[in-house]
Amino acid sequence: MNDLSSEENENVIDVFVLSRSETGAPVTPEHLEQNGYRVTLFSDSDRLLETLRYGKPNLLVCDSLSLGQEAFDVCRQIKADNDLWMIPVLVVTTAGNLSDLLFVLDCNADNFIASPFDSSYLVSLVEVMLVTPVEQPTPEQIKTQFKIQHDDHLFVVTADRR
Repeated sequence: MNDLSSEENENVIDVFVLSRSETGAPVTPEHLEQNGYRVTLFSDSDRLLETLRYGKPNLLVCDSLSLGQEAFDVCRQIKADNDLWMIPVLVVTTAGNLSDLLFVLDCNADNFIASPFDSSYLVSLVEVMLVTPVEQPTPEQIKTQFKIQHDDHLFVVTADRR
């Protein structure tokens, strides 16, 4: 985690993965460990959120395939928290329909990846996310929100000119 102070841990990049399935998860520790990342797997979102109070990873991956709505809820909680919003969050989803995409946008994830995916694409996406600073929405951006009703669910999407 980022808050570790020993010299040997300074160059370690921590990636937390929240997934119910260790073996069937689309993002397994091996995907990332082979590229030098230290991966910590969480199957319990409450334990993850508690751990985040003691140290923040460089990146969090939330697996919506195994967690369903809980993955989006965790992301939403992190992005709404004054101490945690700066953690980059990657959501793994099927992105198979409009609802999937709206859930990703509504939870304020920093990026998403659609499963199935190539492991080299995952690694390249992680590398980009690690060097791209997370920006907290400004009051001007928060004023630009779209409310979209779809499949009996109200989605709120914050947008800027990009």
